[in-house]
Amino acid sequence: MDYMDSRLLRPVKRRIFDELSDTLQQHSTYRDKVFAYHKFPYKERPMMGVILKNTSGNRQRLSADDYAAEVASHVALANAKNKEGRVLKWVWEDQTNLTKTQVNEDLSAQLSGDTINGTNRVFTVAHKPIVSGKFNTTPADNFAQVYVTINGNKIFPEYVNGSKGIVILEQAPVVGSEVLISYEYMNLTPPGRYYIEIVSETQYVIDPLYVVKAEELITRTSGTELTAQTENHNLLANFDVLYTIKNSSSNKIYLVRDTDYSIDTYGTITFLKPLPVNKSLYMDYRWVGDELGPFDLPKEEFAYDNTALRGVILGFSSEKIIGDKNVVIVYPRRETAAKVYSGHWNMNFDIEVISRDTVQLPELTDWIINDMWSRKRIKLIYEGLTMESMDPAGEIEDVYDENTGDQYYKNSVALTLISEWKRFEPYLTEIMDYEMTLYPFVKTVDYVINNQGKILEMHISPNTNSFEVKYPEIGFVRYY
Repeated sequence: MDYMDSRLLRPVKRRIFDELSDTLQQHSTYRDKVFAYHKFPYKERPMMGVILKNTSGNRQRLSADDYAAEVASHVALANAKNKEGRVLKWVWEDQTNLTKTQVNEDLSAQLSGDTINGTNRVFTVAHKPIVSGKFNTTPADNFAQVYVTINGNKIFPEYVNGSKGIVILEQAPVVGSEVLISYEYMNLTPPGRYYIEIVSETQYVIDPLYVVKAEELITRTSGTELTAQTENHNLLANFDVLYTIKNSSSNKIYLVRDTDYSIDTYGTITFLKPLPVNKSLYMDYRWVGDELGPFDLPKEEFAYDNTALRGVILGFSSEKIIGDKNVVIVYPRRETAAKVYSGHWNMNFDIEVISRDTVQLPELTDWIINDMWSRKRIKLIYEGLTMESMDPAGEIEDVYDENTGDQYYKNSVALTLISEWKRFEPYLTEIMDYEMTLYPFVKTVDYVINNQGKILEMHISPNTNSFEVKYPEIGFVRYY
């Protein structure tokens, strides 16, 4: 909590200062002539200006220990073994880009039969998984979660399998029909570990170790299969789980490596015993991808990036240690990611408006109050800053030049606001199988070498530095 206390005043004051500067630039008379300052950091006082000073605050507790809730997320932050882990301050879901909308995808090319009788009811979309709705990453399983039209007429499909991107219609459309579908689909980067490493003072790279869950190798077994092939290559040894299942409610039957099957790093599976008949064959595994990047490190002091990994916000620290790493975990489903601690601060600012013109002083003061209260107040609320009051406190005169006795005039504006803070204590989970199968690599493998010959540490630990959501300082979207 000490870290949060010591950093609270600075970011909030900085945020208010930015808005004051913008307010001055919006006025045609004072634009590029009047500027905002932090107290008086200069030898000669300006003829006209706005000074933000006298920051103070007191804590408003929402609970005895500030505990608010637990948060479920698709992403979590971890440290690699023997690394300082100071590349990132925090990671979070990029909710705005977590899902995307596909409008009127044309599936007419999948029609079969003739112009009188259609023979195909099963259609596969271009993007999968289909999700239940915007910002909802649960795979679609309901006919109402997609919008299908045939020749301009809306129809309800019989079945939707969001995970496989399959839509089954009640009746097969005839050849020549126009079949269009609109749906939401997942835009999140594939599940796995992403090793974020600083390689220079200005750049970083990402080394992915992907996790594949329940890849279907054989839709329905005959018992005569000799081999099977995974979709991806460069598999991580000793982390493959092969199992069969008859339907969604059946128990899994696990195959034993080197007894029931063998597998190479390319992903070629050779069956050593006949497979059970009339079952689906699935596999969980990890595979090592090519290095991503390099990407440019943000130049700002408090900056984030949401372009390197789809659906993920990377919040960078100001420490740039070449060779240092953090590990970002991306889950296929939302997992409990962190404890959230939250509270408020009541804060007070004194905005001092100065001018040598008695007419311009009240005009400038009125403009600042009206613009900040009417145009900026709602905007700041969505960043966790609630303006409670903004009142002029009265004019005074002061000496501008002691030699000549010239005066200038000051008007003080009292600003009070509530600052919302949140602090997260991250968890670290890598739930790979609901049966809690123990994987040999956990005990026997310390690292893996990727395609570029780089070592990726297998042993990771929760990030020990709790990260704080400082809305004014970071500037990302507010999460509820």
